[in-house]
Amino acid sequence: MRMIRTRVVFILTLAAASAARGQGGAPAAPRAVPILVRDVTLIDGTGAPPRAHMDMLIDRGRIAAIAPAAAGPAADSVIDGRGLYAIPGLIDAHVHLGTDPWAQRAADLERALQGGVTSVFDLAGDARATGDLQRAVLAGQLAGPHVYYVALFGGPRFFTDPRTVDASRGFAPGAAPWMQAVTDTTDVRQAIAVARGTGATGIKLYAALDSLEDARLTAEAHRQGLRVIAHATTFPGRPGDLVAAGADMLAHAPYLVWQGSPRSDDYQGRARGDFAHVAADSPAITGLLRAMAARGVALNPTLWIFANELPRDSVSRLRTPWMYAVTREAQRLGVRIVAGTDEMIAPERDSLPILHDELEVLVRGAGLTPLQAITAGTANAAWAIGVDSLRGTLAVGKAADLVLLGGDPAADIRNTRAIRLVMQDGRVVRPR
Repeated sequence: MRMIRTRVVFILTLAAASAARGQGGAPAAPRAVPILVRDVTLIDGTGAPPRAHMDMLIDRGRIAAIAPAAAGPAADSVIDGRGLYAIPGLIDAHVHLGTDPWAQRAADLERALQGGVTSVFDLAGDARATGDLQRAVLAGQLAGPHVYYVALFGGPRFFTDPRTVDASRGFAPGAAPWMQAVTDTTDVRQAIAVARGTGATGIKLYAALDSLEDARLTAEAHRQGLRVIAHATTFPGRPGDLVAAGADMLAHAPYLVWQGSPRSDDYQGRARGDFAHVAADSPAITGLLRAMAARGVALNPTLWIFANELPRDSVSRLRTPWMYAVTREAQRLGVRIVAGTDEMIAPERDSLPILHDELEVLVRGAGLTPLQAITAGTANAAWAIGVDSLRGTLAVGKAADLVLLGGDPAADIRNTRAIRLVMQDGRVVRPR
């Protein structure tokens, strides 16, 4: 009974915090004088060509007006944008904030924000810790990206994984509100409601789930207003099962290979598919990608981490070109590409967030144009989280999340690193 009471209090506390956030997690509008970004080249995140010599008025945390520089409105506070390029605040739609000590996570989030990432989507972790970080950012106690997160679902076999044990301390494996084991007797309606009560904006389907379980969880999550993110294969569920179920986004491009392979329940081998015999342009894979495009299922490729962080062996030598090719084909066929890193930041390697590397790999490896990569890391990422009505593009009425760059990222994607200023909800967090 003590555990049940603790669980209920925790859920009600996070639900109240979630309700207080309002639409898209927007904090109360800051009390500040309007700011005019004068004569900047605007790259709005929609994929549209850059617009030179534009003025953008920021008022009460939102974009109040966008107009040609010659006719732009006046303001008491002016940021000179001449020679600079404005893009939406970057969004890393696949991070894991983990359970490191608070000081470490706070420092990582601050580095991410200073590096142009104004929102992140945590795709499974300890919702107690993640929720604390989210509220600290909203309250202004912590400088960091806005934090959104999911609750995880998997089959009972998955909850022997040390990561799930670590993220669920105090609960029996598979019994935490944010990390639940599912069987054919699970009351899915109640399970999703409990997950929603943690403050999650979506659920993640991970492993040891079959096609029926994928479909039941997806339908109920959508009924309760949550996004559905899934590992591209849930073992034995295959990518096509998740597309048929209506998942919103599939994570990890290499896992799409399992659409052309026999069903398997070995989720431990998820990154070691048969890349030698299932071509990225085979009928099984192109049929899958066409179905994803038709049903609006996005792809979160996470290319950088597979190319740089996993062991380099005979499998990786086949996997890397395969995942580049399948991401290129997905873009060509109209699948929405969403940028995410699966890591966020590695300060010992680079002071800037890994999302800059991911955008570069999308261009140089997968063949996206720089504007397509920027859209993947802004508008499409906001859509994946479900906050695209507020964030992700530079448009009148949207939150004033933006990055001013010293070079044209539409000409060279590496110019996303040339950061001159970062603004989040109309507040300058990294001045020139």
